Amino acid sequence: MYQHWIKLLVVLGALLSLPQAALALSCKDAQTESVRRVISLTEDIYVSTGDITPGKLLWRSENFTVSFRCVDDHNYPGGESSYFYWDPADTMSQIDPAIAVGITLKSVNYQLIKGQHELAGPGTSPPATRANCTMYWNNSSAPRCATSQQVTVTFSVYIVATGAPPPASGQVNSLGTYDLFQIDGVGGLNDRPNSNYRAAISGLGRIHFISCNPDIRVRANAGNAIDFGRIPSSQARAGAIQRSIPFVVEVNMSGPNSGNQCSGRALVGSFSTSQPLQEGTTILPRNDSGFGIVLSDADTPTIPIAMNTAVPLGVVNSTTVQHDFIASLKWLSDTPRIGPFHATATIDVSFR
Repeated sequence: MYQHWIKLLVVLGALLSLPQAALALSCKDAQTESVRRVISLTEDIYVSTGDITPGKLLWRSENFTVSFRCVDDHNYPGGESSYFYWDPADTMSQIDPAIAVGITLKSVNYQLIKGQHELAGPGTSPPATRANCTMYWNNSSAPRCATSQQVTVTFSVYIVATGAPPPASGQVNSLGTYDLFQIDGVGGLNDRPNSNYRAAISGLGRIHFISCNPDIRVRANAGNAIDFGRIPSSQARAGAIQRSIPFVVEVNMSGPNSGNQCSGRALVGSFSTSQPLQEGTTILPRNDSGFGIVLSDADTPTIPIAMNTAVPLGVVNSTTVQHDFIASLKWLSDTPRIGPFHATATIDVSFR
């Protein structure tokens, strides 16, 4: 993959004296009541040995959208939120040190650090009734249980290089199944088996480090940058596209150091940015700019590309692969800020 431009003590003591399950929540797939999903690498992933600096994106899954339902199975009538708890089985450290696995939520990448968690949404809420204790799969003996809530989340899985040397064989030797997260409540991990949804990853042995080092370039109307020119702010209409500029991502395999293992590989890109972001797709020069930049595939110009999602670029069967994109300036306000602006994006390219 390649990058381019573009009372605290008293309360704490009380909580520590409670059993772990006292504040636990049971959350399952709302449609199937499933508690497990294994995301498998079904295709071989090829990584250039010439570009394995820390944080380099090697692979990204499709987006998964799941609706969770949570029930109060441990007598917490006041209700509680649900969370993603990372690395619930403490297995991330068993993965080959050359790679790291993470989760993307709302275009934000999260490292899977044991003990850390991120808000998913509502879990349960008042009112609490005895009837709630036997709804859905709940079988609580509590006198009252909070009302079940449902939350829908979308996530993807990504794999990055850590900067550690790749395995000598060139193939990742992590053949197990590794739990990524568990959906649970404010009290931590539920201690009842098969009570909470977990997602896991397998097939990491499909990752191969190869000798393939193409030159990746962005070509636009200002070299590797896009120049929108002068635009009158008087034309601003919230929601409208003011101007669109084409650009090309070019992958060149003709260089002397390109290696000999590129042919036949499928190329996949993923855009990201360090700028403020709106709705996961609109890059803002600043939070109050009143306008932003939207990227789209030239074949589907009205569909914005979400940051940190996989975008097919083509298959390497010649010395050059090109893919056309469009950058559009979109008004977000009728009264935008005026003056010069700039915004940056990065495209990571990986092989499959």
